[in-house]
Amino acid sequence: MGGIFDHRIVARKTIPGATFQVADYHWSAGADILDHHPEVLLRWRVRPYRIKAQGWIRPGEQMKFGQLMLQPAGIPTYATGAEEEEESRNVECMFEKDWLERVTEGRFESINELRPYFDLRHEGVDHAVRRLMRELLEPGFASNVLVESLGISIAVDIARIFNNVHEEDESKGALSAARLRRIQEFVDSFDEGCPTLSDIAKQCGISPAHLRRVYKATTGQTVHNYIEEVRVNRARRLLLESPLPLKVISYKLGFCHPSAFSFAFKKMTGEAPRDFRDRYANGQAVAA
Repeated sequence: MGGIFDHRIVARKTIPGATFQVADYHWSAGADILDHHPEVLLRWRVRPYRIKAQGWIRPGEQMKFGQLMLQPAGIPTYATGAEEEEESRNVECMFEKDWLERVTEGRFESINELRPYFDLRHEGVDHAVRRLMRELLEPGFASNVLVESLGISIAVDIARIFNNVHEEDESKGALSAARLRRIQEFVDSFDEGCPTLSDIAKQCGISPAHLRRVYKATTGQTVHNYIEEVRVNRARRLLLESPLPLKVISYKLGFCHPSAFSFAFKKMTGEAPRDFRDRYANGQAVAA
């Protein structure tokens, strides 16, 4: 492999069946990287949020790395560095299969069917990993108990994400409550912009066309309408709680132009964003 790739363990705790650590990585421009683990690996990047290096499982299918990544046991992943040096700090959870089976009460029976996710989004996992990082770096009273508890929480969330397909009645063309919740958590995880239909379908492991059909059959509304509702609700909060100009708010929400934001907001609420903000500023009641 070309280039330089190295890492340093900053903090680590090991319990029977699982290891949790904070690690710093550094790689030179254009470095070739092979990542391969005998355990299920969950990796959360502390910083930076995005890196320029790209990874792949099969040649020709390069993907960008997100902040949260899942790597099944025994499946090698490859990466190549960008045209510049990069470094990152990561929180890593390495779970043995037997441990996962035990703590999730057998919900990982299809663990061998897990596939790599280079950009996984889940609010519950994100919260647990952040707390895990603080405990690893600054352990306190009953640290091992807390670390194990957080590890179990993360494992259960992963089990819910990747095994909810068994809870669905696909013959009726409906989404399970677990998968519907996963869609909502994924959409809510975006601080800026919003995911596309294809992004959501990829997270759920189904085709966009199938997602479009079963989402409407389950909820009575389209995925597009749900995304617009989420964006308008975010817009309400930004209009009421921040002094940001409408142009900045529109771009934060992923609209290509302020006029598109104004049109979407008025369509959903019945009034223009500026009128909504002015009405609140004047002390008038604001619709929920």
